[in-house]
Amino acid sequence: MHVQLAGALAPVLADVTATGAPVPRVVDDGWSADPGTATAMLSSGDGRHGAGVSVPLGRPRPEQVSHVAGMVQDWVVDELRGTTATNWPPCPHHPTTHPLEVVVRDGAARWSCPRDGTPVAVVGTLR
Repeated sequence: MHVQLAGALAPVLADVTATGAPVPRVVDDGWSADPGTATAMLSSGDGRHGAGVSVPLGRPRPEQVSHVAGMVQDWVVDELRGTTATNWPPCPHHPTTHPLEVVVRDGAARWSCPRDGTPVAVVGTLR
């Protein structure tokens, strides 16, 4: 897997693992022919569904982490659909209404409340 994609995925997957969400299997398959993008596939353990994940190469790391976090978040929500709450990661301020969103602020990718913009955690530090 391309080093920039692996680096952007690592903190996001740490959050997935730390919160007990389903962890995707990551397959380096290079599905994009764009030389400015590194790609892989996320899939469930049972092969139920998969989704592509990509990162624009050469962008600042916080932007790459934010970009990847959105795609992983979509995969986790799809994986949870029909089984449990799908607001991953849940907003601690509004846990039953919406998930956190990723924003780049103060030089880092951060999980933040989409309703009031309150930063909750740097991506990779959820517990």
